[in-house]
Amino acid sequence: MRQYVARYPVLVFMALTLGYQVGVMAFISWRLGDGAALHDGGLVHMVFRLRLFGPLIFAVLLTAYLEGKAGLATLFNGFRHWRVPAGWYALAFSWKFLFTWCGIAALALLGIRQWPGFFVEGLLGGDWATLKNLLRAFPFIVAIAFVEETSWMKYCATRLQDRYPAAVACLFTGIGWALWYMPMLLVGEGVPDGYPLPVFMTSMVALAFLLGWAYNMTHSGVVLLIMQIVSNCAFFLLPVLPGLHHMDATYVNSFVAVNVLSALTLVLVYGWRELGRGKRASWSADLAKAQTGLAYQDRTLRKAA
Repeated sequence: MRQYVARYPVLVFMALTLGYQVGVMAFISWRLGDGAALHDGGLVHMVFRLRLFGPLIFAVLLTAYLEGKAGLATLFNGFRHWRVPAGWYALAFSWKFLFTWCGIAALALLGIRQWPGFFVEGLLGGDWATLKNLLRAFPFIVAIAFVEETSWMKYCATRLQDRYPAAVACLFTGIGWALWYMPMLLVGEGVPDGYPLPVFMTSMVALAFLLGWAYNMTHSGVVLLIMQIVSNCAFFLLPVLPGLHHMDATYVNSFVAVNVLSALTLVLVYGWRELGRGKRASWSADLAKAQTGLAYQDRTLRKAA
């Protein structure tokens, strides 16, 4: 069993994670069919909220099983790397806004749709409902970002980059990440209303390429965490979701088109093998550093004793 898990750690993770997600969403769908309300604060709501920690739990358990303390240090060490050029933080805080505005600007210039504005109508002033909703959801948004960047990008992408070129690793990671959301799309909970399923799936794959490139360039989990937090916050602020346009998905489709174009551009510019300057990030290289660090700590403690 251990040999199989060690040989296919990402495949095992995806099977466990996706099976768990299907089970949770099947339970929620069954309970909602009985007349339960998802947001009534009861059992269904609790299960729906706690399900987001599934990928992190499986990533931690599998890592501890395979590599012990050194593996766990490897899983989270990206969050210690925050000293990167300021331009990366500028990108992390702005990318979703820039991609979205480029997409809807193209629609306006081509005469396909009218310019809807830079932000949702009534964002500032009035009863401040949008900002209040964002603040209420913010802890949940941060938790989602932490779980997803740790499990999908660190656990999956860097392990796959041990064996495959970066573009292949990001493709597989993006597909698995998108499949994680598919049960939610089918049930219609936890994702924006009116978001076309193929478009959403494609967007997740493109996001994996963008984040994979950013991590290969910086090795910083902090940068990726900010990028994902901003991504989820932006949908509260930008006028692109179908629900704001009588379920017209054209605006959100334009954002996804820019997202896909960015992924293709990154592959062309930085190469499909490394997707960055220099050697791509890999789990084994980070694990070796963690093992060396732990060995040094043990020697130091023994000398002190």
